[in-house]
Amino acid sequence: MSASATPPPRRRKVVATRNKQTNFSAYEDDVLCKSWLEISCDPVINTGQRRESFWVRVVNRYNSKCSTYPERTQKSIMSRWDHIKAEVSKFSGYMAEMIRSNPSGMLDADKSVATAADFAAIEKHNFTLMHCWQILKDEPKWMELKRKMDTPQNSASRENVLTSEQRNILDLDPDDSSAASSTGKRPMGRDAAKAAKEKVAAASSEYVSKMHDLSVQKIELFKESEVEQKARLDKIVTLEKVKVEEAREHCKMMLELQRERLAMDKQRLKMEAEKKEKEELNCIKNADEHQKGRAQLQGVGQEREAAVVATCACLAAWKAWR
Repeated sequence: MSASATPPPRRRKVVATRNKQTNFSAYEDDVLCKSWLEISCDPVINTGQRRESFWVRVVNRYNSKCSTYPERTQKSIMSRWDHIKAEVSKFSGYMAEMIRSNPSGMLDADKSVATAADFAAIEKHNFTLMHCWQILKDEPKWMELKRKMDTPQNSASRENVLTSEQRNILDLDPDDSSAASSTGKRPMGRDAAKAAKEKVAAASSEYVSKMHDLSVQKIELFKESEVEQKARLDKIVTLEKVKVEEAREHCKMMLELQRERLAMDKQRLKMEAEKKEKEELNCIKNADEHQKGRAQLQGVGQEREAAVVATCACLAAWKAWR
């Protein structure tokens, strides 16, 4: 090759740009959980289905039900499912612990709230997949997971200390054992396994201690709440008794006033009747006296008229005699 030969032009490395997909919404999470349940619990296709074909079915089912949302790739859906699986599994463990403690006077809704508080206190972040837990909590695989998480070995998973064996326990995907063996990772050595076991035991002990402290605090809060409620109810009852007594006294006073008013009205009517009767008697008496006086005047007039007539007769007789 000559020195004057020009080197061939270098090819530019084309970097593929990838648009970041939006976060999964609560509706998409629900569809993903339901699609996973439908495919994994289907007795026709569940038997012997491989991991790859399983997830192809899940992705197809998911995208067909979320046609109005952005289409998700298999990698995106599997990554989201791993997150849901880990978070819901942890929350299921806390809920199992809450159910075993069985606080008195606590409703199911209160238990969910208290469990979410425990989750946030220990995991250092809030549990945001309550809608997924509501869908998965009563499924047989999750019920089995709860029983496995009750063992001391699996309880440490709530502290994010997971050995490879515990990760297999938390994995709910079918044919995951074959997928795990195909990763080609070197198996854990004896010393590492021993250290991991000691770490798991320490984390489990710490978890039990924290849960005990939380249970004691909750019991104290419930006791205080019951005392406060009793005091408040006693105060309400006392106030109601006072109100009833005041109302009774008020009614009694109003009744006495009504009786006095009726007595006064009765006395007034009696006096008015007596006055009217007296006036009528006076009128009758005056009328009698007037009639009597008139009769007397009439008699006097008649006597005077007779005297005048007699006088006139005497004068006439005297004149005639003369």
